[in-house]
Amino acid sequence: GKSTLLYLMGALAKPTSGRVLYQGLDLTAMDDRDRADFRGNSLGYIFQFHFLLAEYTVIENVSLPLLRQGVRRSEAEAAADEALNLLGLTALRKRRPNQLSGGQQQRVAIARAIAHKPALVLADEPTGSLDARNATAVFAALKHLTRAHGTAVLMVTHDPTLAASCDRTIALADGRI
Repeated sequence: GKSTLLYLMGALAKPTSGRVLYQGLDLTAMDDRDRADFRGNSLGYIFQFHFLLAEYTVIENVSLPLLRQGVRRSEAEAAADEALNLLGLTALRKRRPNQLSGGQQQRVAIARAIAHKPALVLADEPTGSLDARNATAVFAALKHLTRAHGTAVLMVTHDPTLAASCDRTIALADGRI
């Protein structure tokens, strides 16, 4: 249910009834292209799986969404480098996903989600595949994003320690808040 909720909030799925509103926009009334533009411009989405493109380097994977938005390559790569640095991945920028550990791949995916400093990050178990040190670093990066850029982060987690560190916690059980 929690992942489904994030899919609905991220305009990746349509509800069978009701509406999903974001800052006055009815996401359920948008066509596929408008929802894709909304996601690309307003959201950062951290999936449980990294979904990196194998044929691209780390820097290319992180900067690709910015390039699709029309950002110049030099600016897109600078933003990507900033996100990679925040997650301790600068030295890996020229590697391909198959040259990375699973945890590194997940952190690259997180860098991709935050490089454009979105208004909202939807994070589905963002630290689930990370060791404690890297999970702490990821949480610090997300917290930095909220403090420095006003980004809201809505995170689904089963990690009680991580949840306790959040500014606000909402429990969802059996489809109920």
